[in-house]
Amino acid sequence: MVQTCSAYGCKNRYHKDKDISFHKFPLARPDVCRKWVAAMRRSNFTPTKYSNICSQHFAQDCFKRECNNRVLKDNAVPSLFGFGLSLKSESLENPFSSEIDFPLPLPVTSDPAEEAGGGGGPAAVSGDHNYTAEDSAQQKRRMEQLEEQLELLRRKLKTAQQKVRRQQRQLKRLRAGRGARAGRGPPADRYVVVPKHLYHTLKGVQ
Repeated sequence: MVQTCSAYGCKNRYHKDKDISFHKFPLARPDVCRKWVAAMRRSNFTPTKYSNICSQHFAQDCFKRECNNRVLKDNAVPSLFGFGLSLKSESLENPFSSEIDFPLPLPVTSDPAEEAGGGGGPAAVSGDHNYTAEDSAQQKRRMEQLEEQLELLRRKLKTAQQKVRRQQRQLKRLRAGRGARAGRGPPADRYVVVPKHLYHTLKGVQ
């Protein structure tokens, strides 16, 4: 397993041709180990048996020479870190905190000078504008389809209502005719007026 440095921003890796040594965290000595971790200033960092810090983060008086190998003193603590330079560089390159989140897209305003000058910025704005135009066109087509469907449903509803009204009128007429026939009652006896001489003749025939 290649040894690497756990210090923030340090990219040193073990190589036999480099005059850099790597030193494991003193896990067996918790007090000194805590000082190492505090000196690194890395949040939520927990060293393991595979964690190392390279020799470039220790002052010269932290080492003792033994057999041409760099060996740390028992109370040695790393102290050479580029926090100030790193933080200053980050603050210049990124003035806004990475934790700030903008959930809504910022409004884009066109500048004639920028449009005439070209460059990467206007091209990105143009791409965003194209996406917005495509979305608006899709939404417009969708709205037109929904309006057509709504108009079709309205016509069907109107036709159904007219059919219901016709059936209601027909039913009303049928009920009225049936009630009139029921109110007439059975047919009465009918009489015929005939001359008197024919009456006696017909009566004699009976």
